[in-house]
Amino acid sequence: MIAHRGIRAAARLIGAGAVVAALAGAGGNEPSVRLTVSFTRDGGAAQVAHLRCSGTRATADGFLRRVGAARVCRHARRIAAFLARRPARGRACTEIFGGSERARVTGRIGTRRIDRRLARTDGCRIADYDRVVPLVPRPRGGP
Repeated sequence: MIAHRGIRAAARLIGAGAVVAALAGAGGNEPSVRLTVSFTRDGGAAQVAHLRCSGTRATADGFLRRVGAARVCRHARRIAAFLARRPARGRACTEIFGGSERARVTGRIGTRRIDRRLARTDGCRIADYDRVVPLVPRPRGGP
């Protein structure tokens, strides 16, 4: 009987630990997001959208409103390191044209300064652009 009580007590502690861990990951320490995304296609006029996220609150305007602010905030936070660094110099890329889409993402995610230009002019840039979707519009005829 004593062993049975010990097992129940251990199970309660494990369960309580899981609840605490879940609550700790529920947006309390998420970095704030303040981004501006400019986008053009086929040489047309630039479309501009803004994304603001703080804790669990998220707002978006422009073309990002259709996607959903909370979804785009989660994605922006996931790819923050990618957006903050410049593409590697001298990377070997396929010579394939993926479309006329161009975008620029500027602002901040937490303490990271973001200034990333995106295009679909070769295989590497196509992959970079696709990684950033839905923060930028999906290319026409794309996946």
